[in-house]
Amino acid sequence: MVALDNNAVFGSIRIRRLKFIPKFTLAPLVGGIALVAMVLVLGAILARGFAENGFRLGSQLAWRYTFFVFFAALVAPTFCRLANRFFPSFSCPESLARKLIWGFCASYGVYLLSVFVPHVIRLSGGATLMVLFGGTVAAGMALTIAPLKRLGDRPLIGERTRRTILGTAIIYFWSCYSLMALARISGPHRPDIFYDISLLLMMGALLICYADRWFARRDQAVAAA
Repeated sequence: MVALDNNAVFGSIRIRRLKFIPKFTLAPLVGGIALVAMVLVLGAILARGFAENGFRLGSQLAWRYTFFVFFAALVAPTFCRLANRFFPSFSCPESLARKLIWGFCASYGVYLLSVFVPHVIRLSGGATLMVLFGGTVAAGMALTIAPLKRLGDRPLIGERTRRTILGTAIIYFWSCYSLMALARISGPHRPDIFYDISLLLMMGALLICYADRWFARRDQAVAAA
């Protein structure tokens, strides 16, 4: 899990923003990601007439959607750093990782809400605890992706603590998606290609992050020599 620490989104190489990409390009990204999640959930609920199956389908669609957002948040910054090594003219907006993480947390919040509402009606304690725990992890991830500062430009929490919280959250969500896929593939369930794809993508993301860390360590060794 070393490759899935905070370096997956922070990295050790600073990537310049493309000069021809205006700063407002990524401004609606977070809202757009959250909006798609809401449309998926509400569409499923309306299609099933506000029945329990509608909430179940909505939460399933939201879960699968958040997976792809998480994959993009994990891979895009790392891929940009790797591409920048071989093609120096290629670069990405500096805020890409932060925007994708916030978008993931927002869409994951929509997923948790789709799980929480029907179970609250049935007073399901287990689902409530799951929502509270998942929401806490997502909130910590959203808050620590950017430095927390008080008035006077003083950090609210230390940089090391901030990166530890963010790295732990990344590992948690990667483990959730990977273990869920393994359980569905190996268990007595109906075949579902989504779980095959999700497991392959999570393994691919891990390899990409390992490659990024390997290059970073090689650069450090060359610089120290």
